[in-house]
Amino acid sequence: MNRASSGIKGVLDNMRTQLSILDEEIKADEESKMEYDRQLATLNIRKADLQKRLEKNEEWVKGFDKDVGPVTKKYNEMTTEINAIYEHAKNGHKRGVKVLEREFGYHPAFKRPQDTFSATPFRPK
Repeated sequence: MNRASSGIKGVLDNMRTQLSILDEEIKADEESKMEYDRQLATLNIRKADLQKRLEKNEEWVKGFDKDVGPVTKKYNEMTTEINAIYEHAKNGHKRGVKVLEREFGYHPAFKRPQDTFSATPFRPK
């Protein structure tokens, strides 16, 4: 009987040891699960914030063409008008240089010692 009780006692001690190990593992798993849940909650909050920003940005983009479209159109019209004015000014400058060449003997590329008129040549591009 002594042997049997010693064997049973050994089995019980072994079971208690295994049970305490399992309890520690369960406790560690619960702590890990709590940390996971905290991280998941943080990520869900961030996801909601990003979703709100995305919706706001999409709304802004929809309004962009409506708000900025007319400005872009007007800018393009003005650029075309300015280009026409500049072309007219270039032609006037060209005619003016021709008058200087014809009336005053001006040569745009270089100045000769006998020239009485002096200027710096300029050609608009």
